[in-house]
Amino acid sequence: MKFWTRGRDGRDLRAFGERFAWRMVVMFAGMALYLTVGAIVDGRPTALLAALITLPLSYGFRLRAAADEQRRGQALEDERDAVIRAHADRAFRIAASCWYGLLALVLCFDAGRAALSANDCVMPGLLLLGLLVANIAGHATVALLYRRDRT
Repeated sequence: MKFWTRGRDGRDLRAFGERFAWRMVVMFAGMALYLTVGAIVDGRPTALLAALITLPLSYGFRLRAAADEQRRGQALEDERDAVIRAHADRAFRIAASCWYGLLALVLCFDAGRAALSANDCVMPGLLLLGLLVANIAGHATVALLYRRDRT
């Protein structure tokens, strides 16, 4: 199995989708960590605001990255990319469904509801964290499927 990502000429062998997906996994993981520490643990609404601003902008990040890739003359997407995106959408839906289902289950118990009173940002933070975790699952699925195809 090959783990290197550069060819002999120094070019990156990874497809655009894989490179972008790895970047987004790192970005969403950082956002999730900041949201967890800032909003859920410390109760700072600025962490919520940062996630609320960045989450919708992430779609624009892909458009910008795709435009940059097209300017370099790289092929962007084919049928394989559509199949991989379909797997990522499924991973996103599964992760979101599991997150919110477990959150609803936890809130059925007194201990779960008592944890909400820690600060005013816990519940909104947990809701946003679910979206971030689902995004991580979707982008990680894309990255791993591209890597599997490449090796």
